[in-house]
Formats: sequence, structure tokens, C-alpha cells
Amino acid sequence: MHDDYRDASLCPAYATDISDKMNTHDNSERYLLQLADGQGWEIVAGRGVDPWVEKLASIMQLNTCVSNGYPKLVFMRKSLDRDWWRNPVSMLTSALAEDLPEKGWIAHDLRSLQLWSHDEVPDVICEMGDEEDHDLDIVRMWLALSPVYDRTVEAGGLPLHAATVERNGAGILLAAPGGTGKSTCCQRIPPPWKALCDDLTLMAVDAHKQYRVHPFPTWSNYLWKLLEGTWDVQHHLPLSALFFLEQGTTDEVIPVGQGQASVLITESATQVYQASLRNLVSEEERAIKEKIFENACALAGTMPAFRLRVSLEGRFWEEMERVLV
Repeated sequence: MHDDYRDASLCPAYATDISDKMNTHDNSERYLLQLADGQGWEIVAGRGVDPWVEKLASIMQLNTCVSNGYPKLVFMRKSLDRDWWRNPVSMLTSALAEDLPEKGWIAHDLRSLQLWSHDEVPDVICEMGDEEDHDLDIVRMWLALSPVYDRTVEAGGLPLHAATVERNGAGILLAAPGGTGKSTCCQRIPPPWKALCDDLTLMAVDAHKQYRVHPFPTWSNYLWKLLEGTWDVQHHLPLSALFFLEQGTTDEVIPVGQGQASVLITESATQVYQASLRNLVSEEERAIKEKIFENACALAGTMPAFRLRVSLEGRFWEEMERVLV
């Protein structure tokens, strides 16, 4: 893991230096993403993607920023059907390319985009095809967050296929594969409960080794043109429990042992990661899966976990309240 992506924000003089420099030479639109584990990104619009990045930032409720020393996730459009192996830095403006190595970039092919990384810098270049298509662009937004997931996992966290609901200032996860009932539960759960997201949650480990959960977008809503919304992805809550949803004829909460919870958490994270693992060499894929399992075991060792059987018309939240402290 690169250590400098956490430290630049702690050096105001350095950040001011970069800010002055970039403000003078670079007019690229950029947005700030900060997470509870200290991770931060500048989401930067490179060549031909200003409206696309603006939409991504709007969905995730990100504010504009000046360059501040965080790693950059730089987006640009380029035809992917020819010369995709070319040095991606050559396609950036001189201001964006100024501090980046010219050679040594490694491409991760996710079909609809290429993610370029380099061993010497924490920045990632996201190269998209030049065709503009609503559904394809939403898929690209979904996949383009893979570097954020990677660094979250490196720091002990996980992306989870789970809804986040809030109760008494704490976050509770409702984890399940698609079509199991996460969205329905979020719609049914009454005040003072509050649903923050219904599909994807990013769990991060803060400086005090506490688990914090961030609500992330439901990208399928945009793909299927359902109720489109925005999510405050930088908002986070302490995690207090995990519930693994099952459809049932009655509402019931069943405690889950640590071993079983480790497996269920791993499955939930792997569901999110499936597309991001595409075309990795076997050693890289194995290393990511091992780290996901390690983080899942650590979480299962400290966090209460339950199976939650939910009926069509029952009051499942009352069963949850009985086991929550």
C-alpha cells in the first residue's frame, strides 16, 4: 500500500504548494472523496469527460475541490478498440501529466474501461471508451470505484452487498444477494429507523480500529431507470450489527456463529468484487480474495451477526430490536 495518500492532507504547506501550482496550470474539474479510514481521492475530469464526472459527483454528493495531495482518480475518454496499450499519460493534459511517470503503467482491463496503475504513484487513470451510452456510462461509474474498494480492503475494510439502516446513531447492515429483499425492507422499516442505502455499503476501519459504514449508490436504479437518487457517501456511522436476510413465512432472528459469519461476510464482499476481479492474473485474484477473507474473519470476531428471516407482512424490525443492545 502507498503510505503517502494518507499523509499529504496533514501537510498544509505541501497541499498549498500543489493547490497553487494546479490552479495556475490546470482547469480540470475535480471533486473530493474522503472516507473514515483516512483514505481520500481527487476525482478529476480529464479529456472529454466533464459532464460524466459531474454526474458521478452529483450521485455521490461530492463537492468540488482544489488539488490537495490526495491520490487522483483521473477519467478520460479514448477509443478502446485500438492502441489501448499505449501509455495513458500521453492522453492527459500536460498539467495532469506533469507529476506522473511516463512509462511503467499497468492496465487492468474491465472491458468497458481500463484502470491504469503504477507502482511509483498512488494515482489511477481510468480510460473509458469514446462512445457515450447511458447504461454503459453507469456501468463505468460502478466499476470505476474499484480502486476505492481496493484501498479500503488493504486498510481492513470491505465493500458489502448490503443495505445500511440507522438506529440511535448506529449503522446496521442488511446483507443479501440481489432480489432477496433489501430494498423492500428499507421501504418498510418505520421511524425512528432510517434507511441510508439499499444495495451497497462500504465498511471502513477508522484510526481507532472501529468499523464505520458509508452508504454507496444503488447503481441498478440508474440502469433500470427506477427511482434515481443521490447518496452522501462520505457520511459514516459506527457499525453495530450485521443481519443476513432470508425470505420466510414468519419474522425471526437467529444468532450466527463466528465461522458462519466469516463465510457470509466473505460471500457478500465477493458479490461486489466479482466484476473488479475480471482479467486479473491468478496470483492477484488470490491475494485479493485472501485479504477479503482475512478482513471478514476479523469483522466476524468482533461484530454481532444474525440471520434475519423476513415475511411479507410481518414487523421484522421488532425482531431486530430484541437482539440489539
